[in-house]
Amino acid sequence: MLAFLHTAPVHVETFRRLARALDDAIPVRHEVHEGLLAAALAAGTITDDVRSATASTVQALADDGARVIVCTCSTLGGVAEAVPVSGCVVLRIDRPMAEQAVASGRRIVVLAALESTFRPTVALLRQVASDAERSIDVVEVLCERAWRRFEIGDHRGYAGEIARTIEATARPGDLVLLAQASMAPAIELVRHLGIPVLSSPESGVAAALSRYRMETQHDAAQVGAAPGATMGPLPSRR
Repeated sequence: MLAFLHTAPVHVETFRRLARALDDAIPVRHEVHEGLLAAALAAGTITDDVRSATASTVQALADDGARVIVCTCSTLGGVAEAVPVSGCVVLRIDRPMAEQAVASGRRIVVLAALESTFRPTVALLRQVASDAERSIDVVEVLCERAWRRFEIGDHRGYAGEIARTIEATARPGDLVLLAQASMAPAIELVRHLGIPVLSSPESGVAAALSRYRMETQHDAAQVGAAPGATMGPLPSRR
């Protein structure tokens, strides 16, 4: 099973649609825990309690049979990814996006609707850049009025606020990175600018599906190589 850990119910349909479009044969589960992000926002940081609760949630999904777990919350992605779980791979949704941004060689404008998202996102970018032995120029831009729109369910207004921020701050030659998965719909509103804008859902889901296939193929190979395993009948030569 491939499991997605969300901190907002609105993400379920987005990621369900993406997973089905890319590979509808893989069993997928969506788990929503709004309290994890709410606790982090209330504390203003990732506390030990938040880390413990995230680890418990990840472990519970693994115990229920998840082979790959993807955390779709950028604030908690690094926390989830660091949880040591035997027999299960834990991924953060924004890592493939970060790798693409670093490889671009452009100035990276990181947009977020939550202040708490900057630290883990920028840390990820710098880690990816260090691993690739590349230098990066990162600018942080907060979409100050956007999150309130999201909280009241005004998703069109949320995307509009993000798009207006992109128009006001990005310049030719920049690459805009949308730090939160929920920001992805804003891309359609700024295509006319000709500035590359990255979001995490599609690339993250594609990477998760690929990793799931790799892990299950490895499992199958291990079973086939186990002592006492028998081969199927040889094909007839008639």
